[in-house]
Amino acid sequence: MPSITLYTSASHRLDAGVFAEFSTTLTRLAKEILKAKENNIHISYLTAEIGFGTPVYFEAKLRQEVFRTVPVLDEFMHQVDLLIKEKIGVTARIRCFSFEAGNIYAKN
Repeated sequence: MPSITLYTSASHRLDAGVFAEFSTTLTRLAKEILKAKENNIHISYLTAEIGFGTPVYFEAKLRQEVFRTVPVLDEFMHQVDLLIKEKIGVTARIRCFSFEAGNIYAKN
């Protein structure tokens, strides 16, 4: 963990090259700010039919850790906000969900 998903409307879809740059930067942010191990980071990019709301929605699901304090998560979301504004040019809805390890059931 973290498991990160970026949802965009078709009109805000990133081309493959820009998404590769976005993913590289996002991986670096997760490693540096969240102290995530590279082999635990998962990034998905989905083009979605947005029925209502912002054309770009960012969601991160994280394992709760003592070092992932409110200021750390605030800084991560701030940096994600800057990255989305730079690469997509919009203000996105950004959400981070933190789960206790005992509430995560996973395989692989």
